[in-house]
Amino acid sequence: MSTRDLGNPAEQPTKIRKRDRLAVAAFLLLFLIPLLLRGSVLPAGVPAPLVLRKLHNIACLFTHKPEGWSSYYVQIRYPGEAGWASLDQRELFPLEPFGRRTRMHRFLVAWGARPGPRTEDMARWIVREHERRHPDNGALAGIRFTRAWMIPSRDQPPEQGWAHPDYREVPPARRRVIASYTRAKLLGPWQRAEEGAAR
Repeated sequence: MSTRDLGNPAEQPTKIRKRDRLAVAAFLLLFLIPLLLRGSVLPAGVPAPLVLRKLHNIACLFTHKPEGWSSYYVQIRYPGEAGWASLDQRELFPLEPFGRRTRMHRFLVAWGARPGPRTEDMARWIVREHERRHPDNGALAGIRFTRAWMIPSRDQPPEQGWAHPDYREVPPARRRVIASYTRAKLLGPWQRAEEGAAR
């Protein structure tokens, strides 16, 4: 490497200082100042790209006391049954990344816990996967995602850490159906397309 490639040695410290100042300014404007606002006076945060909002939320964990704990359930029903049965999510979602919450929980939170194409795709996958794992049980009639929330009590703190309650134990006022699908609605068009592709 020649000295010509390095440029003027006297200009090098000036270029490095400018670059460092620009990096510090970017850090302050994009991360630290929005983080301080998020943690103190603006609970919703400042308008920012999704990636930055997620970083701010992660860095500001536990800035506010939660009013309750949410639990999300996958419930299934077989033909001829009136009631819904909750599935053990650990079979389909074995990874619990944080606080006894499965990946399904994280997905539903990220999707706003409302029906949509992504929720429908996940329901379709669960129906297929459950029927593949339990062929003796037969085909499902329907599937639904539900949410329940518990408000902790100082008089009766949870023993051995918090655990998801049974859906039927939660008072009806604290339960909500997020989305409900019949098997025919989920798999009907897909099965016809697969049968057509197989011919």
